[in-house]
Amino acid sequence: MGVAAFAAEVERHSPRTGAPSLGPVGAGATLVFFTDYQCPVCPRAARELDQLVADFGGRVRVELKHHPLAMHSGAFDAAAAAKAAQRQGKFWDYHRLLIESRAFDPATLRRLAGEAGLDMTAFDKDFKDAALRQEVAAEAKQAESVGAGGTPGFLINGHVEVGWASYAWLRQVVERHMTPPAGKPSET
Repeated sequence: MGVAAFAAEVERHSPRTGAPSLGPVGAGATLVFFTDYQCPVCPRAARELDQLVADFGGRVRVELKHHPLAMHSGAFDAAAAAKAAQRQGKFWDYHRLLIESRAFDPATLRRLAGEAGLDMTAFDKDFKDAALRQEVAAEAKQAESVGAGGTPGFLINGHVEVGWASYAWLRQVVERHMTPPAGKPSET
């Protein structure tokens, strides 16, 4: 399995805790991308995020948060596996493999961890860690609380969109909502 081609190379952050992100830390706007690895549309959206950040030239940062939907039996484990990779600072390497995969059973998730060069002992321990799994559940709850009941979900300055139309559509959403309404702080 090859690694997915992304449209542009942008600054990537894989902190061991918190949200992995694309784009500069000091960007004026943050787009939160709620994703589910088993969602058939989310990989399409995920592949466009590098281009979005590049096109806005440092003015937009994208944070990725997990929203594994109950209807997708392997989505929660896939999100937990991505967080386990993140704990090793390799979120983006593992994420690329996940968005290409259509299988999310534990054996496949473990095989992908090996392909991403993860320490397998640490991966196995973190994958099962109750605190890590609570982080996934908290991100899903956040998605629901802001009105992103489906995936892909996008949140920028309090504005929520659910679903995917095209890259041009997403770019217009970001352009329209980059600046928070007067007197209203940004929500991320």
